[in-house]
Parts: sequence; C-alpha cells; structure tokens
Amino acid sequence: MHRLIASALVLSTSLCAATASAQAVQKKAAGGAAKAEKAIDQGLQSQGLKNAGLYGELGLSLLDYRISGSGISGKPVALRAVVGYDYHPLLAAEGMLGFGLRGFSGTGIYGSPYRVSAGTMIGVYAKPRLIIGEGSEIFARVGIASTGASVGGYTGTDSGAGLSYGVGVKMQTPWRSFGQRPISVSGDYMSYYSGSGVRFSGITIGAGMAF
Repeated sequence: MHRLIASALVLSTSLCAATASAQAVQKKAAGGAAKAEKAIDQGLQSQGLKNAGLYGELGLSLLDYRISGSGISGKPVALRAVVGYDYHPLLAAEGMLGFGLRGFSGTGIYGSPYRVSAGTMIGVYAKPRLIIGEGSEIFARVGIASTGASVGGYTGTDSGAGLSYGVGVKMQTPWRSFGQRPISVSGDYMSYYSGSGVRFSGITIGAGMAF
C-alpha cells in the first residue's frame, strides 16, 4: 500500500513538473514572438509605414505545368510568399516570391521518363479588390512574373517571363497572432506564365497577417 501511494505521489509530481515546463516553454515562445512583432513595428515606424497597410501572406501552391505537343505535364508543389501594401481600400501592390518544394515524375508520349521541378517564381502585381466584409475581400491580380522550372529528360523551353494574372478570395478569421494581429486565410488561382508552348498556373491556399 505504501509503495502504491509513493508511486502515485511520484507520478503526480512528474505530471505537475511536465505541465509547468510546457507552460514555461509556451510563455517563452509567446514572449519571443511578441518581441519579434514589436521589432517589426519599430522598423515599420522608422520608415513611416506604421499602420499604413503593409501585410504578408504565406501559402502552399499546387501548380500545373504543361508543355504543349510534348505530352509533358506535371503538378509540382511550391511555397509562395507575398508582401503587399494597401495604397487604397480598393487597390494594393504586391511582390511575390516562390520556391519549389516537390517535383512530379511522368512518362512522355514516346515513353521517355521525365521529372518536372518548380524553380523560383518572382512577380509584381497590382491587386484591385472588392471588400465583402470586415477584413474579407474578393480580388484580382495582374502583373508580370518570371517563372523557372527544370524538366529532366526534356531539352525544350521550360520557363519564361510575361503577363501573369489571377483571382482569389481572402477571409478574416477569429484567430490572432501573439501580437494580437488578426490572421486571414486566402485562396487563389493564378496563371504565372503562358507562352512558347508552356503554361504554368496553379492554386494556392495560404494565411496572412497585416502589420
């Protein structure tokens, strides 16, 4: 009986210690994130951009890559970051940067294997939008983008730069960052490049935060 009580006390003490440790780690993480956001605020303020409409988004892009007449198509995956600035309630300007995460393997029309890998995507856009609620909007993008891709087993055109456009929607969520900034979620369809027999497009799901 004494051993059972002693074991229970040891277990209870261990659980309390683990809980306290987890809470301490959570507090440290929250404190670190809050300090980082405060540093961002100070940096923006020093540039005269405090509360001036700067925002950022990070998303996962499911891409569709095709080369006409070759039988080559693939669906690589990329990570996409967007930084925007609200010049007007109905218009923003954005910069986009994307990196390939996962490639796609297939077989061409002549039985030759190939692998499509997304490279770097860089773009600048004008973003007209229609506000549909507090922090929520339907938007379009139009601009210029440079896309890169490598296609193993194929020597034709696989990248380019030109007109890029798309549409999407952004919705405000009840979630907040450590600095109590509202977090939004978004989804969009973009045509990043179309030319020289190459088409590069995709759907992106992401989350963002205003600074």
